[in-house]
Amino acid sequence: MRIAGMGAVVGCLALTGCNLQGDTGYVEIRTVPAASQRLPSLFLDSQKLEPVRKGVAVLKQRAGTTQLSAEGSGRSQVVLCEIVVRKNRITTVTVSMLERPPRCQCRNSAAKGACVS
Repeated sequence: MRIAGMGAVVGCLALTGCNLQGDTGYVEIRTVPAASQRLPSLFLDSQKLEPVRKGVAVLKQRAGTTQLSAEGSGRSQVVLCEIVVRKNRITTVTVSMLERPPRCQCRNSAAKGACVS
């Protein structure tokens, strides 16, 4: 009986895609220009991101507010913007690398704003 019950729970989790880590959304980061060899490193909160390939990266992130920052002079980080990540939504952040310092523009499908500069 226990094994059947555990199998049902595992099956439910697999079929419904239950999220055991809390509410999550997605952050799509687009860089302009897309192909540049001199892009500074980007950070989401304190985690360094892999270099953005072909100008686009999509990351799964906990719902809430997170900071996008870029590598400044030396080892310092310059906060570009705060991103509002909503549950089951994609927040798109376009980072203009042509400007100094780089600048963010955010949008998502929610009614309220997605970015705080």
